[in-house]
Amino acid sequence: MRDLRYKMIMALNAADLGSPICEQVAGICAEIAEQHCAEFGHVPSVRSGEIAELGATGEPALTWAPTETGQRAW
Repeated sequence: MRDLRYKMIMALNAADLGSPICEQVAGICAEIAEQHCAEFGHVPSVRSGEIAELGATGEPALTWAPTETGQRAW
């Protein structure tokens, strides 16, 4: 839901809402969207790879990145 929250914050910023209010509204909207999606069974599943390595904070684990430079896509 991090993407959804970010998109909501960007949309609310475009509407010229102040930052603290914008983040609060985006948080509330994201929670409502999350509940709505869960009711209809549209809960995202964890995929393999680095996405499965995301911690509780939504940040990648320190060990997820490839160690060999040839494995990196960037």
